[in-house]
Amino acid sequence: MHEHREIDILEMPLEGVAAYWLALKKLAGGRRSMKALYSEAEHTPEPFVRHLLEICSGSMSESRIRLLATAREETVLSELERRYDLMRIALMDIAQGENPRKSMAKMAARFPRCPLTEQRALSLAHELLKLMSEREAVQDRYFDVSHRQQDDKLMVTLLFYVLLARQQGKDACQPYLPVITSTYFVDGLALVIDGMDAPFVRKWLREHKMVLLRDVQDKMRMSTELCLGIRDRLDYEDVFRIARSWMR
Repeated sequence: MHEHREIDILEMPLEGVAAYWLALKKLAGGRRSMKALYSEAEHTPEPFVRHLLEICSGSMSESRIRLLATAREETVLSELERRYDLMRIALMDIAQGENPRKSMAKMAARFPRCPLTEQRALSLAHELLKLMSEREAVQDRYFDVSHRQQDDKLMVTLLFYVLLARQQGKDACQPYLPVITSTYFVDGLALVIDGMDAPFVRKWLREHKMVLLRDVQDKMRMSTELCLGIRDRLDYEDVFRIARSWMR
């Protein structure tokens, strides 16, 4: 199982997430020991899935597991919504050639305490701009935008694109589309580069964010039920029935 442990609850389709849990059910079988869940938790980088595996591999009651899963679900959704908002701010400012200082101020407003100062953020973004001019090839590890990034790293990279668009025009962002792993950001950036009007892009970003958040919430809730089904040693067919309840 470990060689196939890569799972991204945001980017994977619901069917892919279900397949992950069904494969884990086959691995666990009907054994009373939760060793399979605990072992998988040690090798799984996906935070929500790892949290589920950890709490289900212990001796907590089902009600407490549901409580903790819901708490983690709310945290994940809150973090994702904030990161989408940071991307949205950057995309709208790229479209309008906005002053990066204004972009930074709008991003900072999304935090009770901003993870880095304006001076630090803009300094690092300028360093990326300098790095870009010194390299012939685009380096994805420097210019990627992903929901998995820490907030400070994400903000710096987003400010780089705002700076790039302000100095060289939004078309200068085109070569970076292939190295961006966030489908939300890359699709939004493609709309901006194509010259879609600002009201349309703003509405698209708002509505698509809500669709993505609902989708990931469904996958987290399904994952909770599937993990509990494995913990309760349900037959494979019953675990599959649980998964099918979320299939569209």
